[in-house]
Amino acid sequence: MVALKWETSLGAPKAWKMALAPSEATAETIPGDPSHLDFTGAEKEFAQLASPGGAGQPYLLAVKLRDEPSTLHLRAYLKSPSEDYAWAALQLVPHDIQVLAARTSQRPAIASSIFQSGGTAPGTMVQNALSQLSASANPESVIAALDADTGHALADYLQCPGYGIFFDPTRNHDAWLQASPLPEEIAASVDDIVNMLKARFPATSQGDAAAETFEVDPDQVEAFRKNIENKNYEVADAITTIKTRGSAQRAFAEAVKANYGNRCAITGIVTKAFLVASHIVPWSEDESIRLDPSNGICLSLLVDRAFEKGHLLVDDDLTIRIDWGRVGHDQALENQLRPYDGQKLRAPPEGAPRPEYLQRRRALVTPT
Repeated sequence: MVALKWETSLGAPKAWKMALAPSEATAETIPGDPSHLDFTGAEKEFAQLASPGGAGQPYLLAVKLRDEPSTLHLRAYLKSPSEDYAWAALQLVPHDIQVLAARTSQRPAIASSIFQSGGTAPGTMVQNALSQLSASANPESVIAALDADTGHALADYLQCPGYGIFFDPTRNHDAWLQASPLPEEIAASVDDIVNMLKARFPATSQGDAAAETFEVDPDQVEAFRKNIENKNYEVADAITTIKTRGSAQRAFAEAVKANYGNRCAITGIVTKAFLVASHIVPWSEDESIRLDPSNGICLSLLVDRAFEKGHLLVDDDLTIRIDWGRVGHDQALENQLRPYDGQKLRAPPEGAPRPEYLQRRRALVTPT
C-alpha cells in the first residue's frame, strides 16, 4: 500500500503548484492562475488544462533513490501537452514509467513500482562514442579521434555497462536515462575495444591525492564501506576502473581520516581540503590491503607528497626521518620538513600503522 501526502501547513510542493508562466527552468510545471480560493474557480483552471489547446493532463512523479531513504524527488509531467509545453511531455520519461503512469485513474490515483539499475550510466559523450563505434568498421580510427576524457569514460563504461533506469536529481524534466544493451557488434569485441582504449589512454595517476578527486559510484562506495566493516580489504585489479579507484579511495579515506580525528598525523593541519588518506603500502603494490585503514595515514598535502616520493620515512616506532639526500639543495623544502625530523607520528587510537606495512614502504624506496 502506497500513500503520498504533504503537510498542508507547508503547502503543496512546487512541482504540483500552478504558475502563470512555468518553464523548463522552473520547479513548477503546470500553467494556471494559482490565486483561486473557491472550488469553482479552481475546477475551472483544472478543466482548461485538458481542453483543446490546453497544456495537458498533469502527472506527479515522486522518485525515491536507493541511497536516500528520507528524500523524495518530485517532477510534474503533462500528457499530450500543447506545443508550448513539449518540454514537460510525459513521453520524455522512460517507457516503463509511462506504463506506470497509465495504470493510474481516479481510482486508484497512485501507482508505484521498484526499478532496478546498476553499472555505469552512459553519459552523452559515451553514447556518442558508442554510436560512432557501432557505425564504423574501423574501431581503431574512432578511438584515435577521441579525447582523453571520453576515452577514459568509455573504457569505464564498457567494463561495467549500465542497465535499467537512471535518474539524475540535479536535472529537471530531462533527468531520466534508460540504459540500452550494448550493440551486438560492440558486445562481440568489447574486450578488444577496452584494450585499445587502455593502450590509447593510459590510466590516470594512482596517487592517493589524485584518487580523492576522481568520480565515484555511490553504490561502489557503500559496498567498499561494508567491506571495511567486514575486514575485507581487497580490491582486485580485474574490476578496477578510474571510478572504482575513486570509490575505493572515498571509503578508505573516510575510515582513515576518522581514525586520525581528521587531523594530519605529522603537521596537525585540520583543514579538510588539505588532508589526504595516504596508503603506506602503495595502492599499486598489493590488491589485498587496499582498503585496510591500518595501511593508511592521514597526512596533509606536502607531507603526503614527501611520503609518497620517499623524502619522508616512518620507522616501526613511528619516528619520522627525513631523507636529506632526496631533499638535496632545495632550501625551502628543507625548511618545511626539518621541524618533523626525529619527531613521532601521532598514532590514532584505532587503525595505527602496522610495522610490517611501514617496513614494506621503506623497502620500496630506492636509495638516491
